[in-house]
Parts: sequence; structure tokens; C-alpha cells
Amino acid sequence: MDQPTAAKPPLNPISEAPTVSVVLPALNEREALPSVIADLRRNVGECEIIVVDDGSSDGTAETAEALNCIVVRHGRNKGKGAALRSGFAAATGEFIICMDADATYPADAVAEMAKLLEDHDYVRADRVIDESNTPRVNRIGNMAMGRILKTLHGLGPGDHLSGLYGFRSDVFEELATEASGFDIEVEIGIKVKERGLRVATMPISYHPRIGDKKLNPFRDGARILGRILRLLLVYRPLLLFGLPGLILTVVSIVAAIALAGGPIITGYLGLSIHTFIVSSLGILAGFQLLTFGIAGAVYRRHLGFAVTPVLDKITSSTVRTGAALVGLAITAVCGIWLAITIAGWIISGGPEFTATRSLVLTATGAVFGLQLLSAALFITLVADRTA
Repeated sequence: MDQPTAAKPPLNPISEAPTVSVVLPALNEREALPSVIADLRRNVGECEIIVVDDGSSDGTAETAEALNCIVVRHGRNKGKGAALRSGFAAATGEFIICMDADATYPADAVAEMAKLLEDHDYVRADRVIDESNTPRVNRIGNMAMGRILKTLHGLGPGDHLSGLYGFRSDVFEELATEASGFDIEVEIGIKVKERGLRVATMPISYHPRIGDKKLNPFRDGARILGRILRLLLVYRPLLLFGLPGLILTVVSIVAAIALAGGPIITGYLGLSIHTFIVSSLGILAGFQLLTFGIAGAVYRRHLGFAVTPVLDKITSSTVRTGAALVGLAITAVCGIWLAITIAGWIISGGPEFTATRSLVLTATGAVFGLQLLSAALFITLVADRTA
């Protein structure tokens, strides 16, 4: 497996651990690096500069070494997120700042960010974005992602896709990031919020990049959106699965009860046996989503998050045992009723079957009972795993 390798700076390495380490993930950034590094040394002073060459083909690593930087090499392109983790692993500073290596971010912000990190765990620089520095499609994408993050994950306003941010050295590893590409920023933002870290933000100017752009607004936008949705599985399972499942279950039960006695025909609407069947299936589908949402919420305990008192009660050992017994009883009663219904039809010589509602009702009840039983067992496994 390709492992990152670090090259020591060829001139005068810093003898003691610096207060500030600056990590520059770089892919074919030879053209911009001299300007970026000169600005850092002019504005920040003595700091540890780590350039992570993420499989460049233009001599980025050699340029960084010539500029007396620490260089971490990836033999192949692994993505910004992977480069960031390699750079943070090599850093020795008390405060670690990540900055894109394309000259779009002002180096004079780094010193102020380091000062803010004295009292905060995470500092993010929010860009002032306009038509002079960002293409329209990127501006639209940034606004859309911001709204999605606010709606789904409860993040506050700000530039959650900024490439300039910093951590105290002991904080980043605790986030256990997984993103390998440009979705690393949204993963950081969501995990920082969920863990209740002390956060500071500061506005910065933003400049047109030097060299070719690396971010594809459509491909990488889809990856960022995918990361936001995947993290819903961990941090918002009740929102993603539990709430839709509960709504579908309740609506389907109401519809099934209303249609159990026969079709409902009005001047504007006609609901028949077919709707009754669909409603019965909706009960099963909705309950399955609800179960998964609850199990996902319980699993959050494994990640170090507290479970709400309400969720703790409805997933307690007593409730799980009761649900399993009720599910077993429903399965037995409905199974027997279903068997009697089918046996009666067979004994009568197999005329045209007319007890469709009874068949659907008992079959649905039997399957629902099994779902309730299996849900109790499934949540028990998850609860025991996270205890």
C-alpha cells in the first residue's frame, strides 16, 4: 500500500516544536507555492510549513523542498482529505492551520487564527465571495450547500466550505475524519458542531487562484452532498429515517382502518381494495424505516454521544422485552387467523376467493408482528453493542 513519506527540509529545520504549523495540501501547485510560502514567512514569522504533495506531476515537492518546507509525499493522488490527515500527522505545532496552496487565501490571517486558537478548539476563516474571485456556479453551489447544512445538520451561517481553518493539535484527531476529497470541510464542520467544540470564525478576503483549478463543481459538489447525507445516518438518523417512517406508518394505519370495512367512493375520490393493500404495505415499510431510525439513534452512544431521555425510555430493556412479546403474540394470532381463512377456502372446494380484506389484514398483521419482534431484537443488539 502506498504510504506517505516525509522529507526533512534541506536548510535549517526548526529545532524546537513551533507554536504554529501550517499544512498546505498541494496537487500541481508549483506555480503558486513560492508566493504562498513567502507570504506565510513574511506575515507569520517562524512557523512549521508542511507541504503535502498529493501525487503531483509538475515538481511541486521539489519546489517545496527548495523553499525549506517539510514535504510529505503521496505516491499517487489520494484527495484533499487524505492529504490533510497526512499533513496533520506530521505537524508538531500547538496550533495547526490548514490552507489551500493556490494563493487564494491571505497569509496574514494565519497569525490571527493562531491567536484565536488560544481560547478556541477550531477556527474557520469565512471568505468574502463575489464574482471577482469565484465563478457563478461555485457561488450558487456554496449557497446551496450552506442551506442544506443548516436545514439537515443545524449548522449556523458562514462559509462551511472554506479551505482555511485551524485546530488545536489535540482536537483534529478526535474528529476521526474519513473524507478523502473536497468533502473534508463539510465533514469537519458537522463533526465540530456535533461535538460541541469551541468555535471562532473570522472574515477574510479571497483571491483568484494561481494555476489550474482542481475542484470540479459538479463531480465534487455531488461528493460533498453525498458526505452530508451519509453523515445524516450517524448524526440525524431519526430525521432521515425515524420521522418519515413514523409519518408513513401513521398515515398507512389510518388509511387501512378507514378502508377495512369496504371501499370509500366520493364524487372526487375513489378508494378501493387496491388502496387498502397499498396502505397495508405502507404500514410495514414505514415501521421498518422507524426501526432503523431508532437503532441509528441508539448507535450514537457508541460514538460518545448522549442518548435523549425519551429515546432511552422507549429503548429500555423493559420496553424491548414487551415489544418482543407483543410482536410474538400478534404473529401467532394473525398467523392462526390467516391459516383458518385459507383452510376454510380450501375446504369449501376452492370457489372464487372473496375474503381479500381478511387475507390482507391477517397477512399484514403476521408480518408486522414479526417486524416488531425482530425490531426489539435488533435494537437490543445495537444497545448492547454501545453500552
